[in-house]
Amino acid sequence: MKTTSMTACVLALLALGAAGCVSQGKYDMALAQTETTRAQLGKANSDLNRTNAELAKTNEDLEAARAATKRYESLLTQATSAANRDQKSSTVRIDELKKRIDELRVAQAAAERRAALFQDLAHRLKDQVDAGDVMISIRDGRIILQLPNDVLFDTGKTELKPVGEKALTAIAGVLASMPTRHFQVAGHTDNVPIHNAFFASNWELSSGRALRVVHFLIGKGAHPETLSAAGYAEMDPLAPNTSADTRKRNRRTEITVMPNIDESIHVP
Repeated sequence: MKTTSMTACVLALLALGAAGCVSQGKYDMALAQTETTRAQLGKANSDLNRTNAELAKTNEDLEAARAATKRYESLLTQATSAANRDQKSSTVRIDELKKRIDELRVAQAAAERRAALFQDLAHRLKDQVDAGDVMISIRDGRIILQLPNDVLFDTGKTELKPVGEKALTAIAGVLASMPTRHFQVAGHTDNVPIHNAFFASNWELSSGRALRVVHFLIGKGAHPETLSAAGYAEMDPLAPNTSADTRKRNRRTEITVMPNIDESIHVP
């Protein structure tokens, strides 16, 4: 749709030029619209590439688990064949390898479930990801839905913007379909202190925003017993607060899919 819009803008420019009598103001307006559409398309492509990179990393972790399982199965076969040469030590070695293989199989199964969940979320929220309203990532083994604060809120406020409500409505439907999962909604800010009569600090602002999102999700069908809210202020940045771009990146709301116990197992 964005490509079609940019093509329409280009055709409009050509039509204006062909007319030969268009005003400079109309020409400049059409040119500005074309540049804006091009920038939006570039951002959408960048977000899609980032999501594909996260999925590739998840698949790499899964392959590592599979490879480790095969490696230990091979060692078990070797130890079993040596049992006749040294029955006692071989038995101990076999028992150790069997235990390790069982652990790796559990880790492999957890990695497969995490990869499947990531792919499912990326598919179901594709429109929001493509629009740049939601980014799906994996951090410390946890799947995170990240929404920029400029999508959800105006500066220093907790009232949701219409575009933010649209994105959260889609997310609420996804969360409602996973009643056995738990989710944490976390508000984050940059390190610029807030100065208004409503919030004493960024702690109150980030907590208030997280609570506003929780209440909205519940209103759209998410299960309240599966949700929690937290405010981190500027204490958990994604990047150093050294520029306008990094501060913008740090201003975000994250919805973390809390892992089950077995999904916390990592392959060493």
